[in-house]
Amino acid sequence: MYEKINGEFKKIVEKHKLQEKEVSCGIIAKGFSDRRPRLSSTPKNFIEQHFKLPSREYALAKGKEVLVRCKLEDHYGDAFTDEPKTFRGGIEDVCELLFGDKGDKAVFFATLNATLSYVGLIRGTVHCKGDEPRKCGERLAAYILENFGKVRVAHIGYQPSHVEACSKHFESYVTDLDSENVGEVKFGRKILDGSANEEVIRKVDVACITGSTLASGTLPELIGWCETYGVKPVIYGVTSKGAAKILNLRHFCPYGHDHP
Repeated sequence: MYEKINGEFKKIVEKHKLQEKEVSCGIIAKGFSDRRPRLSSTPKNFIEQHFKLPSREYALAKGKEVLVRCKLEDHYGDAFTDEPKTFRGGIEDVCELLFGDKGDKAVFFATLNATLSYVGLIRGTVHCKGDEPRKCGERLAAYILENFGKVRVAHIGYQPSHVEACSKHFESYVTDLDSENVGEVKFGRKILDGSANEEVIRKVDVACITGSTLASGTLPELIGWCETYGVKPVIYGVTSKGAAKILNLRHFCPYGHDHP
């Protein structure tokens, strides 16, 4: 999967002669101005961004994850990670970062999103804010009903509004990697550890998978289980917007913005 993403990204970069175009990736954090990015020792790389999310249930509001935001002229791309890094350089230097650690992958996917926005292949690559995440849950439940009917749903990654809205309509399961969430009951659903992902996917018809799994490196395995058990994957969030376009995966992110 990553070889295909990287190969197609290189083709797009070469087609539009963007190899030497400079991009800059900074860290968009809430309450994390004391954390230092691995490639910089100066706090100026941190931008305090108060997204005014509906509650502290969201990983971004908790500071469990932050956004890496890439800027390419007047185009932007976001990617979630819990191991942020900064970057500045030519687009051609970003390509091999896909095969690095989670921080490298976040820089890659943020740059991929900004680049595909720049060439007009995708839109809405900047994270939503305010009340939009709550409305996103309602839109997701309606989307699943319209496209799949009354099905069993897995949430791979705890997104509060998604779980809340879908729990009203579907038999559903939730997994997450945040130890603060695992074992808790949210909206009538007990949150299971991510180690139960395969078991959960076997039980459902549709799997809603957070795009953060691209940066963590686990999406290929999750898609593999979906294929094995005949489950329809729906990848959601800004992190995966560019990759979903390249891979032709069903993607859901109705409130992404074009600019911060």
